[in-house]
Amino acid sequence: MTTTPFKPIGYYLKALDTLLDEDFARSLSVHELTRRDWQVLNSLALQGPLTRQALGGLLKPFREPGARSLDEVVDALAGRGRIAADGDTLALTTAGRRVHAEAASLVDVSRARLLRGLTEDDYVRTVAVLDRMTANMASGR
Repeated sequence: MTTTPFKPIGYYLKALDTLLDEDFARSLSVHELTRRDWQVLNSLALQGPLTRQALGGLLKPFREPGARSLDEVVDALAGRGRIAADGDTLALTTAGRRVHAEAASLVDVSRARLLRGLTEDDYVRTVAVLDRMTANMASGR
């Protein structure tokens, strides 16, 4: 591996994740949403109704120590009328679909800022490298 003037990759991963959290907090505060709330709403919008277990599986990579549990996020969103439960199956309500659509516009603006100056090839190459690094570390467990 060649020596570069860059910091180790872990620095950039953590710094970017922190900046993304801060950006989500600013952008989505108008809808009283956190990044985790957005992930739940967006998962239900893209996948349709899901069981808590299936939703938990989708969001497992985003679980952080000390963060609100999935049940806490779901209960808070349900309490604000954004999702509803039919037994163990969760789905967006009409209000939830509206909030998701409005929040999606804000997320699109944030993503455009994140990707400013990058080509599609830059993005694909970056994600491919991160995917390979993730697979390498997962295989060494």
